[in-house]
Amino acid sequence: VAVTTGGSPKGEGLRWLVALGHEIEAPVPSLFTFSIADDRLHAMQGLVVEKATAFIPGTKYRAEGPLLITHWGMSGPAILKLSSYAARHLADNQYHAPLSVNWLQQREEDIQMAIHDMSIRQPQKQLTTCNPFGLQQRLWSYMLEKALDRRATLRWCELNKKDVNRLVNILMNDTYQIVGRAAFKDEFVTCGGVSLKAVNPSTLESRHVPHLFFAGEVLDIDGITGGFNFQAAWTTAYTIAQGIAKNQ
Repeated sequence: VAVTTGGSPKGEGLRWLVALGHEIEAPVPSLFTFSIADDRLHAMQGLVVEKATAFIPGTKYRAEGPLLITHWGMSGPAILKLSSYAARHLADNQYHAPLSVNWLQQREEDIQMAIHDMSIRQPQKQLTTCNPFGLQQRLWSYMLEKALDRRATLRWCELNKKDVNRLVNILMNDTYQIVGRAAFKDEFVTCGGVSLKAVNPSTLESRHVPHLFFAGEVLDIDGITGGFNFQAAWTTAYTIAQGIAKNQ
């Protein structure tokens, strides 16, 4: 018998396997977008930053890649990967956690040098009209207002050291508050399931019930975005097919 029922987000579909003696890792959602309560951010919906780094301060969880701003918060590969890495951490915190974004993936000294160069080359230009980092205009204006408030309309030659430090910090460590998963609960996969300790790794046959096999997301395996979960389903299906054939 091959069990290929997929993930069981609430765990109820796995109770019969517990009764048969299988260890179960508690299932939680994975690969989901973040809900962020920030109207100014929502106003930029549809905007994509191709090279961003998203991370949860105070943890090891971070991910790089394109980041999409939506009308409810943030999405895109960087966010989806981060949600996978931090799936249990976020679940344990009821999907309320701080979020930081590095919009540039550049070193601090390089950002400071770019600002210094702009102050020399375009001293009389307003900050809002000259963007040395290639950010889209809406995001650049948002960053300036967030970092400098009323001083966002200054000219480049009028920036003081405190202004520069604030601008560098907001570009490298822009902070938000995650207040939940996306409103549509559109997570793609489930983290958790039948523990890998409960199966033979070479055949994926149950260690507790002979001739019972598991493939796909019912197992405690999940990958990041980019087709890895499809590949896991196909690979585990092939593995149990080989195992079943050897039992005939």
